[in-house]
Amino acid sequence: MINLKMHLSRNKIIEGILFPLFIFSACSQPEKPESYIARVNNSYLTETEFSELVDSQSVSEKSRALVVKNWVRQEILLQEAIKKGITESKEFKRTVENSKRQLAASLVLQNFAASSQLVATNKELENYYKENQTSFRIPFNAFFINRINFSDREAAVMFRTELIMNGWIEALNKFSKDSSLINFESGVLISEQDIYPVMLLRILEGLYPLEISIVIPDERGYYTVVQFLDKYLAQSIPPFESVKTEVERRYKAALTELALENYINDLYSLSEIEINK
Repeated sequence: MINLKMHLSRNKIIEGILFPLFIFSACSQPEKPESYIARVNNSYLTETEFSELVDSQSVSEKSRALVVKNWVRQEILLQEAIKKGITESKEFKRTVENSKRQLAASLVLQNFAASSQLVATNKELENYYKENQTSFRIPFNAFFINRINFSDREAAVMFRTELIMNGWIEALNKFSKDSSLINFESGVLISEQDIYPVMLLRILEGLYPLEISIVIPDERGYYTVVQFLDKYLAQSIPPFESVKTEVERRYKAALTELALENYINDLYSLSEIEINK
């Protein structure tokens, strides 16, 4: 199995170097927005900025609160750093310059990876799953479901009726352009603790395979319809079809890592490199 540690560490590098750059760019005082989620002195977190941090349409209230709390914490530290003159120190400016170099290098690799057109056949994915089957063992109870969210209750009711009559694919095709459609997930495996709202979890626990839930409202003003496909217990290994999306993600990540290594080796061969001991 191809080692994915470098792929993961690259994301950590980008996350780690963005903070000093963020501090550097945040020294100017922003104007007060008309509305905002949180404020620390003269710095504001708007809904637009929040949506750039997370998928605000699907995040739970608990997760939303955690993101906001983390933003406040980082902002307090940022303002303290500015107050103490840290952002004007030689050490900070040197760190920012080094961060720019690392960020530029990371973005080169990121752009190369994004431009790589990776296509995996179903057979390749099945083989990858078989070779790494134990790595797909799930630590928690999980539900395999189809799920759709609407902003309008009547649309959700009509979708549910269509789903009962003609099945998931036909119902999706009919409602794909409905203005109240928020999002949908087909054949998604979700761990028990990530099911939201809590009412949905209780309903799922009482359904049989292929059974369809009632229309479920939540605090965000969404109306959810779920089709229960299967449930898997903690420490079990779901069948290929239930984890196919994750299999494809991991397989393509492995292919991307290999392509990146080959790309870097090509750059080495095209460069004059001298290391003096």
